[in-house]
Amino acid sequence: MKRSNKELNEIFDRATTEIRSERVDQSMVESAAERVWAKLSNETATANAPAAQVDHIRSCEDFRALIPQYLNGMLSPARSLLLEDHTHECIPCRKALKEARYGVAAKSWQPAERTSGSRRTVVRWATAAAIVIGIGVALLSYDRLTRVGEAFHMVVHAMDGQAYLVSDTATEPLKVGEQINPGDKIRTAKDAGAVVQLPDGSLIEMRERSEFSVTDDSQGATIHLDRGNIIVQAAKQKEKRHLYVQTDDCKVSVVGTIFSVNNGTKGSRVSVVQGEVHVEHGGKQDVLRPGDQVATTSSIESVPVQDEIAWSRDAERYKRMLAALKKEIDQRVASPAVRYSTRLLDMTPDDTVFYVAIPNLTEMLSESNKIIEERLNQNPELRQWWDKEQGSSRGNQEWDKVIGKIGEFGALLGDEIVVTAQLSKTAKGEPDGPLVLTTAKDPAGFRSFVEAQVSSLNANSKKPGIRFVDDPASEMGAATATPSSDLYVWMNGDVVAASPKLDFLQRVAASSKANADQYAEGSFRARIADIYRDGAGFIIAADLQRFIAQAKGTDAKANAALQRLGITNLKYFIAEMKEDQGKSFNRAVLSFSDASHGMPSWLAAPGPMGALEFISPDANVVAAFVVKQPAALVDDLLGALATVDPKLGEHLAEFEKETGLTIRDDFAAPLGGEFAFAIDGPVLPTPSWKLVVEVYDPAHLQQSLERIVDKLNELAAREGKKGFEWSRSDSGGRTYYTLKSLDFGLEIAYTYSNGYLIVGPNRALLDRAVKYHDSDYTLLHSPRFVAALPEDKQANFSALIYQNLAPVLGGIAKRVGSMSDNLPEEQRKSLNSMLGGPVLAYAYAQGDHISFALNGEEGPIGLKPSNLIGMPGSFGLRNIIQHSVR
Repeated sequence: MKRSNKELNEIFDRATTEIRSERVDQSMVESAAERVWAKLSNETATANAPAAQVDHIRSCEDFRALIPQYLNGMLSPARSLLLEDHTHECIPCRKALKEARYGVAAKSWQPAERTSGSRRTVVRWATAAAIVIGIGVALLSYDRLTRVGEAFHMVVHAMDGQAYLVSDTATEPLKVGEQINPGDKIRTAKDAGAVVQLPDGSLIEMRERSEFSVTDDSQGATIHLDRGNIIVQAAKQKEKRHLYVQTDDCKVSVVGTIFSVNNGTKGSRVSVVQGEVHVEHGGKQDVLRPGDQVATTSSIESVPVQDEIAWSRDAERYKRMLAALKKEIDQRVASPAVRYSTRLLDMTPDDTVFYVAIPNLTEMLSESNKIIEERLNQNPELRQWWDKEQGSSRGNQEWDKVIGKIGEFGALLGDEIVVTAQLSKTAKGEPDGPLVLTTAKDPAGFRSFVEAQVSSLNANSKKPGIRFVDDPASEMGAATATPSSDLYVWMNGDVVAASPKLDFLQRVAASSKANADQYAEGSFRARIADIYRDGAGFIIAADLQRFIAQAKGTDAKANAALQRLGITNLKYFIAEMKEDQGKSFNRAVLSFSDASHGMPSWLAAPGPMGALEFISPDANVVAAFVVKQPAALVDDLLGALATVDPKLGEHLAEFEKETGLTIRDDFAAPLGGEFAFAIDGPVLPTPSWKLVVEVYDPAHLQQSLERIVDKLNELAAREGKKGFEWSRSDSGGRTYYTLKSLDFGLEIAYTYSNGYLIVGPNRALLDRAVKYHDSDYTLLHSPRFVAALPEDKQANFSALIYQNLAPVLGGIAKRVGSMSDNLPEEQRKSLNSMLGGPVLAYAYAQGDHISFALNGEEGPIGLKPSNLIGMPGSFGLRNIIQHSVR
């Protein structure tokens, strides 16, 4: 009958209690002791001399002294069992056993002299030891007998390349699904990997050139990693069982977690992805948690955990932990509520040309940081990114201090902070400021808090120079007479105004007395007030017409060119970003004072883009737009160029006279209003670009192209050049043209299809474009493109730019290997941000203004909590503040 461990423990307790309580005649004890001593003496007499003198085992030195007899097969079964169990737990003794087994001389052991007076004590201890050893052997044997029939077979779960079963006499290739017995050695070949599954569901992923075996006993399974790198996804272990990884110089113990062990020539390195790991090495034990790492020798430097596991087939799964954390922050942390009114706009000076309104982010930042603290120990990629070069302690301590100060300061403020700049009185027309406006929930408490912080900083020789002003007008003369670098703060009731210039505070005082809550129709402040009526989040606004008016130079030609392009008609730039009723909204608007010519007259109102039907769903970059009149656009561009350089106009007129062609009538007029450009296919070795243009009169356009090439060949012949070569072929009722430069070896191909001109580097790309169109397998039906589309009232766009660079940049990254490691940090960030999901930027032309917006695959790319806190792939407040701290 199989007994539980609890029943066995109770039996053992009763037995030892009875032994202790039983009174035994002293003569019987001495007689039994003599018999035990005689038996032990007979056993040790047959062994080697040094080991024979080990009367009792108290230390590692005593165990090592038994190694020669153990290897010669002359050690008693009881001591053999003790030695085996000890070397299983003790790394130095196991190492000594290996050295002795392979012929390395073991350290000699000399027993201490035994005095005659200690013989009786030894006899008594020997008696007790014999009893305990007997009971221990019986229990161990019983446990092992109860495990008979519980087969421990591993299985090859997956394999890339080839893995082998290695023994002293043979090497056999393994197959997926093949069983592996305990003790069998598994080895992966060069450029190969394998995943082995243990009976409990644990997975062992092997890197190339790695080797291990597994044994199992009552304490748990042990992975003996002889060399190489493995990642272990340990399943939750049963009660009193652990999973171990054993190398030559360390032992790793876990219950259920994900970790990596790298055993090399110089030593071992253990890295933790999830959970908790205990590592014994060099006589000490380290407890590692997610993101932690330990090496057994100082010659092995630490590396980012994400780099240590980058070879894993599950590396992407680990990286997705970041995305999960980002999503959790955005779901749990509410963005600041929109604001439908503000008193601060009323207090801005009339000459304000730059206005930024920021909601109070204190609560959002604190909540986001709290979630990150909760998850930091569960996500190694996040920790590696978070700590950067300065290490976890310094970087996180600085950030926590900043968050703490922001929390204290922000809790005293209202729901909005406004920063403005005014137009300077210099000829350059540069903005002058800043002026900061906000409200205080407790004005007296706010002032006390700031004064206390200033006093503390002054005590540390960090003098910020903050001065509170009771009446800006009364101190204006003194400030003008003695210029200062102080920051002046004026509190008018609960309104707080701060600026390095006292005259700005005087303007604020004047605006507050006027209480101007009505603004002239169409004015800069009236346009900002419209945003508040619709609900304001983040606002960035600039009065461009004032900048342009004051910064306009004296060069008449340049001014005329800018006028022709519509630059001088720019009026306002206003960007707004907010979260309202669970939906993100971000938009920028560029308005014009005159939309009759220049940029506002080029872009057409939102309309269908049939050119996109020739582009595949897997396109990497797409730019498309619709124009009102291509001929009018050409007129403006050529007119601006001729204004800047009259000789250019003369050369153009001469060329048109010689060729009999005009750019406006022969090339622009035959075109429709749609244009699209795409990188649609492999980038290397030849970029798979394509240009799609709507054409109303293909015959006229083709005739113009042929005439211009003939003229170019004539000019080339005069200069001794080969010029261009035409080729034409007909297939499926469609004509394909190829134009090749004989001097440079470059060529393009094009054809006409369904009212569009399709241009590309070769005919094969043109054929694919036509097939996309005919099969409806186009970008417009791509799930990723559709996911990035905005939710608004518009059915079409005036212009769009779509990018999905992850596939192409990912392929290039594999080609260049670790080249990106040598790039500056900011360039690596830019590359990583481009490797994210698809992004769609788009524009709507609506009379005198053009609206721009940006959407990503997961919705609008706005100022979400995870972006503001500075999650990987974003440039948030954390990055800004940390750079300032550094």
